[in-house]
Amino acid sequence: MYKILLPILSFCLVSVGCTPSGPPLGKVSGKVTIDGKPASNVDVMFAPVDGGRSSTGTTDSNGQYVLAFSTTDRGALLGAHEVVIRNATPTDMNDPDAPMVSTGMVSNEVATIKKKVEVQSGDNTIDLSYP
Repeated sequence: MYKILLPILSFCLVSVGCTPSGPPLGKVSGKVTIDGKPASNVDVMFAPVDGGRSSTGTTDSNGQYVLAFSTTDRGALLGAHEVVIRNATPTDMNDPDAPMVSTGMVSNEVATIKKKVEVQSGDNTIDLSYP
């Protein structure tokens, strides 16, 4: 009896454990600079050129960002993307402790710039420099 159950159980565990949970993603991080200075509190958005879900991240005080594809998955879809940045906004407008945005570093001119980048499998460091 065990000789029959063991292969079946092994197959079930392997097939469940090895099934990808979503589309293939490349991990993406980098630094955003504007006029040579780290851009803090800036939203970064990677939009796939061929369509699909965008990935976003927000820079820290050193201009560093890490992209999230969903609440559980980090990274971006593989392939070509158009990247835009904008001043970050508080995540909860009703929360008095939410980070407030000052005048912001991203001018209207910079916010209209679309950069083309390629996300590959594995780790991607994509630094973004504006004008």
